[in-house]
Amino acid sequence: MEANLHKTERKYLYPDYDTGGVEADNEADGVWSVSELVGAGSYVEALQTDQCQEALGKECPGSRTSNTTITNYYQDILTKYLQDSGPDKQHIVLCVGISCLQLFAQNNFTGPLVGPAPHLLLPGLIPEGQSEEEVRKEAMDALVGDAEGVYALLNGPEYLVIARLVLVDLRAILSHCLTTDWWCVRCALLQQRVADERSPQLYQTLLHALNKVENNQQLVSPEVSRDLATLYHLEAGHLHLYYYDVGRAGGHFNTAADILGIEAQLMGALGRRTKWQQEDRPQLVLKVEYKGQPITDGNTPNQAALLPADLPKDIILNDDTRLHRFQFKEEDEDVVPNLRPLDQLVILASITHKRRATAIDLQLDQETKAYLVALLQYPKNWCVQLSSLLLRARVEATEPRAMERSLTQVEELVGAVAREDPSRYERLKLFSASLVPPHWELQQELAKMLLRLGCVKAALEVFERLQLWEDVVTCYNELQMRQRAAEVVRIQLEKGETPKLWCMLGDATDNVDHYHHAWQLSGQRSGRAQRCLGNYYYVRKQYKEAAEHYQISVSINSLQFPVWQRLAYCSLQLEEWEQCAQAYRRCSVLEPDSFEVWNNMSQAYLRLDQKDRAWRALKEALRCNQESWRLWDNFLLVSTSLGHVSDALHAYARVLSLKERHVDTMVLGRLVKTVLEGLEEVKREGGTNLESGVIREALGLYRRCVQILAQLTQQVPTHPELWFLYGTLTRATPEPGTETCHLAMQQFKKAVAATTQKSGWERDTLTTVAALHRADHLLDAAMAAAEVAATPGAAIADLNSVRLTVNSVLVASQRGQANVVTGELVEEVQQPLSIVQEKLATLRLKLDHLKQQIAPPP
Repeated sequence: MEANLHKTERKYLYPDYDTGGVEADNEADGVWSVSELVGAGSYVEALQTDQCQEALGKECPGSRTSNTTITNYYQDILTKYLQDSGPDKQHIVLCVGISCLQLFAQNNFTGPLVGPAPHLLLPGLIPEGQSEEEVRKEAMDALVGDAEGVYALLNGPEYLVIARLVLVDLRAILSHCLTTDWWCVRCALLQQRVADERSPQLYQTLLHALNKVENNQQLVSPEVSRDLATLYHLEAGHLHLYYYDVGRAGGHFNTAADILGIEAQLMGALGRRTKWQQEDRPQLVLKVEYKGQPITDGNTPNQAALLPADLPKDIILNDDTRLHRFQFKEEDEDVVPNLRPLDQLVILASITHKRRATAIDLQLDQETKAYLVALLQYPKNWCVQLSSLLLRARVEATEPRAMERSLTQVEELVGAVAREDPSRYERLKLFSASLVPPHWELQQELAKMLLRLGCVKAALEVFERLQLWEDVVTCYNELQMRQRAAEVVRIQLEKGETPKLWCMLGDATDNVDHYHHAWQLSGQRSGRAQRCLGNYYYVRKQYKEAAEHYQISVSINSLQFPVWQRLAYCSLQLEEWEQCAQAYRRCSVLEPDSFEVWNNMSQAYLRLDQKDRAWRALKEALRCNQESWRLWDNFLLVSTSLGHVSDALHAYARVLSLKERHVDTMVLGRLVKTVLEGLEEVKREGGTNLESGVIREALGLYRRCVQILAQLTQQVPTHPELWFLYGTLTRATPEPGTETCHLAMQQFKKAVAATTQKSGWERDTLTTVAALHRADHLLDAAMAAAEVAATPGAAIADLNSVRLTVNSVLVASQRGQANVVTGELVEEVQQPLSIVQEKLATLRLKLDHLKQQIAPPP
């Protein structure tokens, strides 16, 4: 019996799961009648059965008193019902929890409203002397937990209270049930999605339950069911994505794709995107394939596909220029396999993750549209269709040619939730793995679009109807009616005080006392009140006071990414680097793919003189964004400081690919020095084996450094230090020869020429010393080149040219750096000048010697 019940439980999770023809062990056993109703999505009828009513205490003597909470009352009843019970009674209780959770999801997410009222299905819900509204308020309060609140107009919050009791609080005693932990995840996440802010308590509950599901091989093993395993990874990925853990989310989504063998790849195809376009141009398309599998027909056995009329309507783009869909040169370029709904969800999860993991830009929007074209080709599932259309509407919301379609599409989605067709059961299929928002968030999305279009009053009507008072305040502020915004909040306060409303009143009036009142009213537990206080001081640049309040806020709720960001910035302004680094570390946990967070963290570590940690933080920043030259430049500086030459050279090459003519002579000087030291080390050890790893590495670094200097001297040919460093590197080549020696001499000559190109250079002491220093190296390189010159004539020509160049530097230096009265040279110039004079004399002797060699005999 238990094995058969486990099969039915899998079907509750995934309606298309094939149970293999489960039959009841005993036709008279009521558990199977309840199971059939839950499996068919008849949740109201399931709760009305005698078995569920018995579990909920309909036959129990006495009723709930006003002093007993809803949770405690039903916990006592269900615990007594489960005493010494077997799998049948535990399964009945599980069905109660599932039915309540699904009814709550139908009433608040997928729609339309489901009757009857909760107290007609939950015996003993309303104590004697209390009204239906009072019980509803009690249920709302029970759902708040450590959050700031829940949405004020929830439908049937009592269902979620009972579902949470069964699926979260009592799951430990449902030992014969297979899927309790999975339903715990679904229930806790649903409670989180109707809360005002992310709850640390719910997050811990979710992680604990998720870990148990992952270790349950009867559920998530692909050998048991590939579809169930895929569904688990999709739901786990969306959970992690909701709590900012983008890395783990991506891992789950990739695993889901691997289990189903789906490969989705963006490619280019020739086509047209406008009605007047004359020639085909490359357009993005998504190619979807199954690895090593034939393309399925998109339907599972015994699955009846929904008609397009039952699904949210795909609004056609009505534009006089842009086509509704690309017209490709090859007609089937953008055609994808007839994917099943679960396959479509894998693709939707992939692009959703990509949009969270990378910065939103035009390129990403184009990629998103390619994914959505593939998803919308074969509409089958209500949740997938709604999620896909909503994502497209969000992408097009800022496009002038698609803005109207975007608005109309969201209006259609709002209408789709309110319509009667398709059935409520069909709408719930794959709901937990999709991105369907609550119905009020859909309407809020529509109102915000109206607000962006300037239809403030129309948006205001929607916000007031939904009781989204923060958005109401925003609208009145937009209309320059701040006084009216405060009045609206005060009217709500007259109906009942809450910390949230007092915070909103503070936002509307800029009265800091209201935030303090909210803090006291919450019993000093409102993270929002402290956040608002922090924001109040932050905008006034009172960073010390702001940081104090932000620290209290994140100690109450650590899942506040914007608060951690502002706390980090305040600490940066206050030069409290340890606190700054800690705040950015928390930001990196919540948003691990934000390159700004990692970059700012590295700056804090540098201030703390923790260069290794700064270097690792910058590597993470570059993982998130490789197109910022400033980021690469920061990485270059830190790598150079730590002696990571290979990384520094790679960083400099990347900087030059993003920003030409980027010269940092200090960094280049250190890199050249390190590379030369590496070559000297190889020479000292007598390395001749080119297969040696040490030698290969030294030669590799040398060649990469030469490439960078070659590129820079081409881009900035008048920079003297670049030519000098280039010459120094060329002269130290591991394989010297006539050509390299001559090249080094020419590079030093260009360094001297670039140094002395500006008129009046000889009157500046620093420039004169630099010119003499470079002339010194030029003389050395000229003598070395003369030793290996092909002919004495070639050597004489080079030495004569160098002699003239150096002689002009000496004359100008002596003239420019001599005291007008005494004729004495500036002290800083005397030594380098004498060195150059001595080497020039040696060069002249060499010239005379060479001329004698080629002079004709007398």
